[in-house]
Amino acid sequence: MPQTVKISPTTTLLKSDLALPISPLWLDSAFWQSQNALTGIGNGRGEVWFVNSQFGDFVIRRYRRGGLVAKFNKSHFLFTGLEQTRPWLELSLLEKMTQLSLPVPRPIGGIFTVRFGFYQAVLLTETIKGAQDLFDIIKSHQADTVNWCEIGKVIKRFHDNGIYHSDLNCHNIMIDNQQKIWVIDFDKCEQRDPHNDWMQSNLDRLKRSLDKESSKHSNFHVSEKQWQAFLEGYHG
Repeated sequence: MPQTVKISPTTTLLKSDLALPISPLWLDSAFWQSQNALTGIGNGRGEVWFVNSQFGDFVIRRYRRGGLVAKFNKSHFLFTGLEQTRPWLELSLLEKMTQLSLPVPRPIGGIFTVRFGFYQAVLLTETIKGAQDLFDIIKSHQADTVNWCEIGKVIKRFHDNGIYHSDLNCHNIMIDNQQKIWVIDFDKCEQRDPHNDWMQSNLDRLKRSLDKESSKHSNFHVSEKQWQAFLEGYHG
């Protein structure tokens, strides 16, 4: 479980048991910018900053709301206790998966600040070196280089260990320059008893994400043969 350090009456630092000691500054993008260590900014399920520093390469992600509620509340969540906060839950799950030898980013830490019963939070993980997400690989006409069978095998490993990914899509599957498959972004995910219903819904969600991107981008295409190779790897 993550260690907790009270930084102020309102702010708590979370440290992963699997990481080196960290400073609260490590979770502040402005600090890294002052060190000329920021290498990029992105968007996923939150604001994302990429850091290349003397201490290592990291990803900072600020938790952000989605859907209609985001129009009037972008990053505040109801505080119902430490162990219900988004960074605590995600760090804890990342630690479990790392101990299960699943291919996930190494957890580093998190921080959250509570005011008036609501909190804002940030997560810090290690960068997966030399990796691209599946979406970018396919969009750059490299779908034929992807080992779809291996992706299926990797997703099955997660499912066999009861890992439910609430947003399994082609942006959250990554492949590094050694062709190793990784899965990222475990906000609102959890470990469950293995059950065919949620496992199948995960696969359906991934297929929908591929179909959606195919309809949006003329240079994005996954053939039925490739999807079948994925399923063959999954069902083994």
